[in-house]
Amino acid sequence: MPIHSTRLRRRSAWFLCFALLILLMAGCASTPPDYATQTRDPWEKMNRATFAFNQKFDKIIGRPVAKTYVRAVPRQARDGIHNVLHNLGAPISIINDLLQGQFKYMFKDTGRFIVNSTIGLLGWFDVAQHMDLPHHSADFGETLADYGVSSGPYLVLPFLGPSSVRDTGSLYVDYEYADPIQSSMQPRYRNAATLTNAVDTRAGLLDLDSAIDSAFDPYTFVRDAWIQHRRFQLYRGNPPMQYPDYPDLPPDDSDSNSAPSAVSHTKSAAAGTQVSPAPVKPKQPPAVAGSKEKTLINAGDRQS
Repeated sequence: MPIHSTRLRRRSAWFLCFALLILLMAGCASTPPDYATQTRDPWEKMNRATFAFNQKFDKIIGRPVAKTYVRAVPRQARDGIHNVLHNLGAPISIINDLLQGQFKYMFKDTGRFIVNSTIGLLGWFDVAQHMDLPHHSADFGETLADYGVSSGPYLVLPFLGPSSVRDTGSLYVDYEYADPIQSSMQPRYRNAATLTNAVDTRAGLLDLDSAIDSAFDPYTFVRDAWIQHRRFQLYRGNPPMQYPDYPDLPPDDSDSNSAPSAVSHTKSAAAGTQVSPAPVKPKQPPAVAGSKEKTLINAGDRQS
């Protein structure tokens, strides 16, 4: 036990030194540069092979276990387990909020963690969401992106799924240095928490199975969805517009060769054409009573 606590203190000290170094070198970042959010797929052949392996593993083990978990465990119990797992990972978000200079999120996540750990019975009940403290997650991959570290190529990890080179390296930092709760657990409890988290995560993705199975190319579908979602996370829900698949496509308002709309044709025609007034028909004199009979009499006289 003393050896384990000494190891934990050593890890925490190294991580704090690294955090201070980042803050001193780069200051507090606000949003990541655009190049740090671009993810390409030059290793598609290797990634497709790993994706096929993951799909087979999921159909044989992952999906059946998740469906059994949903059928066997009541909804309220599953929600409680999900909340506890989120609460255990809260220190990761708090530390990365600090590294990113997002002090607003840091204070909110800290308050949420304290409230749910006490009033919420170690996070079983999400009491904080009723106090304007919603769930928020941050990881070391986002922190590196804020400081301009490129994501690197798209990478499919065995069992874990879509990721990137930058995010893959950040996983070790998050779970070994930025998570004091799970780092202080005994290995058997930590492994149990990791396995339960995997089942809970897979159960939450069951609704997407039909969309993935019916996709023309499931690999491309999952890859593009993950890249867009990850970019959404890096920009904290407000990513700028871009054309990732068509880099040479100009914005709509800068395309001078585009055909003018029908409305503009109508306006230009109306502006350059003088409309002549409609001809006025002469007014007919009012009919006189008995004129019809006189006309018939005159016509009869001409015939005779």
